[in-house]
Amino acid sequence: MAKQAGYIKLEGTMGDLTFYKNRDGKFIARRKGGVSKKRIQNDPRFQRTRENLKEFAVAASSAKFLKNAFREIELKSNGGKLHNRLYSNAMKVVKSDPVSPRGERKFELGNMDLLKGFEFSEKSVLRNVLKVNLDVIEDAASVTVTIEELVPSKYLVYAQGSTYYRISLIRAGVDFTLQSYDTETASTPAMEIVNVSVPEVSLTLPKPGVAGKKYFFALAIEFFLDVNGDQYDMNDISQNPAAILAVS
Repeated sequence: MAKQAGYIKLEGTMGDLTFYKNRDGKFIARRKGGVSKKRIQNDPRFQRTRENLKEFAVAASSAKFLKNAFREIELKSNGGKLHNRLYSNAMKVVKSDPVSPRGERKFELGNMDLLKGFEFSEKSVLRNVLKVNLDVIEDAASVTVTIEELVPSKYLVYAQGSTYYRISLIRAGVDFTLQSYDTETASTPAMEIVNVSVPEVSLTLPKPGVAGKKYFFALAIEFFLDVNGDQYDMNDISQNPAAILAVS
């Protein structure tokens, strides 16, 4: 694989070379070829490859489903590579399945705690935006997130032009076997970014405890512009951090 150089960037196929633009906006050239699909599907020498492909598909499907469950976050906190990054983490969960044979490992049997700490935006990491202590208290019935008293203009790294912010705790209850999910959100009101101290914030959501469901709790901070009482999203949603803080 090689990068294209020069002023003219090509896309398409010429002879045995394929030219294309990748996800990062770079123009790449690569030679056509490789093993045929039929051979991969039938040749015993590609058994390991077939096993890998099956598990890749499981991870991709699970990542897409979890992303859909957190659709509210996807729309407001996305650095542009969310699916690929979530897929990478989902692959780790699939590989952590302790009971299924290679090629048959399942996401729902893996270690979901591997998703704790996952950042929805690689460009705006929660700990780099919120510069005060964050306390997560989890018990059998609920998850509570408390943010200590702060001066917003000093202890929030916010998008340029923002005048207000909102903090939300979002729970996605997901059944990966039945392919179903539900969500619930607890949010603060819109709060102005001021240079005076504001009280601590505490948000709580219950754990419904439905059999077969895994519960993911994510904290999100949204910055926006308020004009005459109307709230407007900032143009760059990659500046809104969100992270999974608890899994049960």
